[in-house]
Amino acid sequence: MTHLFRAALIATSLAVLAPALPLQAQTAKPAAKAEGDDPVVARVNGQPITRSAVLGFYSQLPAPMNQIPLEQILPGLINELAARKLIGMAAEKTKLDADPAVKARLQSAREQVLQNAYLEKRVNTEITEATMKARYEKMLKDQPPQEEVHARHILSASEADAQAALDEVKKGADFAEVSRKRSTGPTAATGGDLGFFTKDKMVPEFAEAAFKLQAGQVSDKPVKSQFGWHVIKVEARRKAEPPSFADAREQIYEIMTQEVVEKTVADLRKDAKIETYDWPAAGGGRQLPTLAPVEPKKK
Repeated sequence: MTHLFRAALIATSLAVLAPALPLQAQTAKPAAKAEGDDPVVARVNGQPITRSAVLGFYSQLPAPMNQIPLEQILPGLINELAARKLIGMAAEKTKLDADPAVKARLQSAREQVLQNAYLEKRVNTEITEATMKARYEKMLKDQPPQEEVHARHILSASEADAQAALDEVKKGADFAEVSRKRSTGPTAATGGDLGFFTKDKMVPEFAEAAFKLQAGQVSDKPVKSQFGWHVIKVEARRKAEPPSFADAREQIYEIMTQEVVEKTVADLRKDAKIETYDWPAAGGGRQLPTLAPVEPKKK
């Protein structure tokens, strides 16, 4: 059975098991000790199910099962692990582990576990709170806060309409009210309010005009962009606040993890002999030149 099928099975079967859980908990035997002080919580034909195995299975449950307290579903988890062991024992009894296709899948799974464990060890060694904070400080230094403006606009289909709106504002009409009345853009309902934005977030023509204005100023003429004609008012200017370390932590971790993986592969390639071959035909394949090592990306 696939992992997803078994996960779906336990999600439905635990509802049936729920009434029996208190009884099972009462009749359970005291935990035995396993090597390394990992208590045995059950045995299946003599093979142990340890506490760590149950906790590992529990951590992989999909929502909403992983939100149920462990104590409430513990007997059901043990029953599910026992079922898996029984299936595995039956497979071994029928010598499935000697089947070439199964052996290839087992080898692939073993290699994947080792690969993940090796990379996880490298990541845990090289990425710490200290190294992430150092990267955060470097990011702040390399990317100083950008200037932002808070602007409103009136969008018109023609220059004449935009000029008429601008004339009305120049005569003392409230900019937001004119935008609500005249603007054809989606922000008309909010008085043309665009909020705060950095220069790179708007089309060049609009951004250039907006960032030349000071707080309270209105563009002296309509500005044309691909969306139409704009009358712009800047409400305020400020420096953009950088994200806190807590907010940036996850992104920094992902970036550094990718770097560690790339560097690990590049380092391993330096001393490796990698040969590739043509897709094998009936008489075998022809050797191709050795692959060139892949250099890590420079940051």
